[in-house]
Amino acid sequence: MTEVVESVELRAALLRLRRTTGLPVAFGGLLHETGRFRIAELTGTATGALRGLAISSGNGLGGKSIALARPFAVTDYRQARHISHEYDAAVAAEGLRSVLAVPVVVQRRVRGVLYGALRTALPIGDRTFDAAASAARDVEQALVVRDEVRRLLAVTRERATGPAAWEEVRAAHGELRALAPRIADAETR
Repeated sequence: MTEVVESVELRAALLRLRRTTGLPVAFGGLLHETGRFRIAELTGTATGALRGLAISSGNGLGGKSIALARPFAVTDYRQARHISHEYDAAVAAEGLRSVLAVPVVVQRRVRGVLYGALRTALPIGDRTFDAAASAARDVEQALVVRDEVRRLLAVTRERATGPAAWEEVRAAHGELRALAPRIADAETR
């Protein structure tokens, strides 16, 4: 169930990224407890070359974004000198040239990466970066809420006996209701 909710939030953020930036391609994924990162969601792609691609910290544009917890962009992926080129074949198969990668950072820990791309070699401007960062923050907020829900449920399970337990359930319920307006996706909310 967690992966379904994550997938919905990630897909919604990628669609917003495309809509607000005008970038024709967006893709991304979230890191899981195993520390592995795979591109899980794609929108606007012409091939499946990027789907499931395992990204290692420090490698390629997204790996650099993971390692340094900062957004990065290249005007021409194939010619970029400040990234490694392990993923050139997949990027070329999709026909991407200008690419940006924005990390999803929760409590100073990178939890995922959103990418946006053009099929032409054009510079990516500040407005596009800002819109991509906003989409990443939406995913961040969803992860913060999900983490808090997990924490509250764990506390509730630990203390699920007696009348005091019901008071804690009521308090947890109140906290969850207070967090609900922060969720962008109406179905998840």
